[in-house]
Order: sequence, then C-alpha cells, then structure tokens
Amino acid sequence: MLPYHSLEGDVMHPLMFRLKGRKILFVGGGKVAERKIYSMLSEGCDITVVAPYITSGIKSSGVKTVERHFEMDDIRGDYFLIFICTSDRSTNAAAAELAKSMKIPVNIADDPEYSDFHTASVIRTDDFVISISTDGKNPAKSKEMRLKIEDILKNT
Repeated sequence: MLPYHSLEGDVMHPLMFRLKGRKILFVGGGKVAERKIYSMLSEGCDITVVAPYITSGIKSSGVKTVERHFEMDDIRGDYFLIFICTSDRSTNAAAAELAKSMKIPVNIADDPEYSDFHTASVIRTDDFVISISTDGKNPAKSKEMRLKIEDILKNT
C-alpha cells in the first residue's frame, strides 16, 4: 500500500471494460434501467431487457426486449454483466444469487453493498475519460460532481 493513500473496508477498484459485442442482461425495464442502458448504447454491446413493463425509451433504443416477468432461466452463462433494476427485492436477491453462483458480475440498483460493480458518472471527450464514483453510496452526488467538472472543462 502506498503511504499517501489508506483504504479501509470493502472498496472497489476503478476499471474500464471494452463492451463491444459483450452480452449484457437487464432485469427490470424502468427509468433506472433506461438511464444505465442509454449510457451504454454507444459501446456496441448486446443488451437484453427482461421485465413485465419496459419504458418507451428502452423500447425505442433498439435493444432486445422481453416483456414478461423475470425467470431464473433468463440468466445464462454467456452474459458478461447483469444489471438488476427491479423494485422487487426478492426478485433482485434471487437473480443476484444465481448470477453470482455462475460467476457473472452483477449490479443491483438498490443494493450497492451486495453489487459486484457500480457504474460511474462519466465525462467523455476526444482526449480523455473522467469517471466519478461514490462507490454506489450516492449516485446523485456523482452526477453533481460530473456537472461541475463539465462546467470547468467548458470554461478552459
């Protein structure tokens, strides 16, 4: 451990993945899923959404949609990442357990402590990418910081 930085507890390491061609499953099709999906559309990944209700924004995005309740068979070993974005905590827990048992990293929208990864608030320019995260503790604060940094970059 470097002397200038002390980490305590369960912390996450920031990484960037190439998602082009990777299969990603979203369990849940509401506004939370929509926001995450729109942040990934330009990455060229293969997104499937399973939910009894899917927003019109998701439907019009071009991703695969399956309008029905999630079934355990929906989780297969060929998924690279799984995002669980339902309001049903028992569905979230069951889907997360299965994904974890299959060694598929999972993000549970309402349970950052049990998630294997979090998505960051991102600023992307021609020259660099800046990712801002609160380790899933406060996504609104990440967005607030992203907007401040974007404002600084516009004025430089």
